[in-house]
Amino acid sequence: MDKIYRRETQIKSTEKKVKNEKNRVRNMILNFRVTPIEKEMIEARIRITGLPKAEFFIKSCLYQELSVVGNVRTFSEMRNRIDEIYSIMKCNPYLDELDDEHRESLRIILELLVKVFNEEVEE
Repeated sequence: MDKIYRRETQIKSTEKKVKNEKNRVRNMILNFRVTPIEKEMIEARIRITGLPKAEFFIKSCLYQELSVVGNVRTFSEMRNRIDEIYSIMKCNPYLDELDDEHRESLRIILELLVKVFNEEVEE
């Protein structure tokens, strides 16, 4: 046996395809680290829901109840975002003309403040 010959169709199929990221709706990647125990717990929750991993993480991050520990960094970030939104609203006072990022930031900040003040009232 001198050489093994392959057809051209077999040679082309071994080459890796390059993904076209421009046409993908979700072309951004998020990574985070967990312990082995946390990984097992997360994967168990994913199995129970029956969702694909990507959908599970997206829904968990976007639609779950927020739990935030107030500290100087948290409040300074909230203040910075409010200042940024306020400067935009000074030029144009209509909330419906805010871009999605600022609208979502404002919604989250208001949600957190309502939570904080409701807990203080109950105590």
